[in-house]
Amino acid sequence: MRIDRFFTLYFSRPAMRLFCRSNVMQIPILMYHSISNHLDDHLHPYYRTVTTPERFEQQMRFLSQSGYQVLTVSEAVLLLQKTSELPMSLDSQRPKVVITFDDGLRDFYTSAYPILDKFGFKATMFLTSGLINKIFPTGRECLREAEIVELAAKGIEFGSHTENHPQLKKLSIAEIAHELSASKTTIETIVRYPVTLFSYPYKFPEEDQNFTRNLATQLVALGYSAEVTTIIGTVQPGDNPFFLKRLPVNDSDDMPLFQAKLDGDYDWLHNCQLTYKKLKLILRN
Repeated sequence: MRIDRFFTLYFSRPAMRLFCRSNVMQIPILMYHSISNHLDDHLHPYYRTVTTPERFEQQMRFLSQSGYQVLTVSEAVLLLQKTSELPMSLDSQRPKVVITFDDGLRDFYTSAYPILDKFGFKATMFLTSGLINKIFPTGRECLREAEIVELAAKGIEFGSHTENHPQLKKLSIAEIAHELSASKTTIETIVRYPVTLFSYPYKFPEEDQNFTRNLATQLVALGYSAEVTTIIGTVQPGDNPFFLKRLPVNDSDDMPLFQAKLDGDYDWLHNCQLTYKKLKLILRN
């Protein structure tokens, strides 16, 4: 039994409906990786990163039929900060959602984009710049440079996911700076616009405040304006743009769980994870 699904649907969702639903705007930022029929179902459902095209289309159809307006990460950040640079097409009456993809896998071009285009949806893709035209460590093909150019021309937003997809916490300050700057430069050369968005690879070490504070400082110094993470949850006005939460999605997310995630009923998991991380940090020290 998948415990996170059970607790979300039978405890968190009913409780939120009864006691906790607020009028504060919350935006779910969905986190995808691979859209493929080659599933990673040998892994526990929570850790899977592959979604079949059929499941992905089912989820996108639900967003369309439910009236969601799909934003890029940049647009969502502007909305959360309530700036004057908001796009004229923004409809204040519709619920908002952001669709993101990590790693820069080629099945985004072959499988995900045709479905997104079918529904008129945008997306933000975070590229591992050193693996463009190559094979990702999972054995899946990465996007080719010409495909990135084509997708950028069609409105797909691109950001950095480092150059080599390392565990940044294990690197020196200089090595982290290289991963951030080299990736930014490479992607900007391809898409021909400033790259200001970053996606942290692997689990985000939010419990280590010194590390995350220094990382945010480096990102700002290099010209980044926002960072998405693996912290579970929806985002709200006032959230730090360098610690943006996301909601992982994969093929094991059926429609009841997918809808619950959109509604914020999966956000409970963040506090559990953070408490566990902090306890591990205390015991380690």
